[in-house]
Amino acid sequence: LINDVLDLSKIEAGQLALSLNDYSVQDIVQTVFSGMESLAADKKLTLKSHLTPDLPLGRGDERRITQVLLNLIGNAIKFTDEGEVTVRVTTANGAFLVAVTDTGPGIAPEDQAKIFQEFQQVDSSSTRKKGGTGLGLSIAKRIVEMHGGQIWVESSPGKGSTFWFTLPVRVERPREAG
Repeated sequence: LINDVLDLSKIEAGQLALSLNDYSVQDIVQTVFSGMESLAADKKLTLKSHLTPDLPLGRGDERRITQVLLNLIGNAIKFTDEGEVTVRVTTANGAFLVAVTDTGPGIAPEDQAKIFQEFQQVDSSSTRKKGGTGLGLSIAKRIVEMHGGQIWVESSPGKGSTFWFTLPVRVERPREAG
């Protein structure tokens, strides 16, 4: 929570700077999977990845991209009670296209617009079963946009969710957070 609030504060103040370096998207996915496998196993969920062969090296902030994927996969695991979480990565038009799909409860259309805002969750009642601060998706959105990408969700109740994001393969200058 403290790190999320600090990241959000830096973003709001325009002080979160991306550290641009070459990275391997395959390595990022592997790192995140290594960190998430036990959470998925505890819930008896299958964690899958489908990466297009020969993905190019990217240029961006590897640590922040890892943070985005950790948030998306972590949420998918948290809100999925049975089935699987799948990550797909391909390239199109000079950008990575990443999809994190789950077999969870899905998200109603009226809730999809607000989940990328700070401190917002689908179930924000005091009796909600899943924990969290409602900051992960907001921070992920800001990081993706600072890289010049976009993030969105496709979902319907009872059918699971797919969170998509794009990242330019080569980021030369970060965009302002906002």
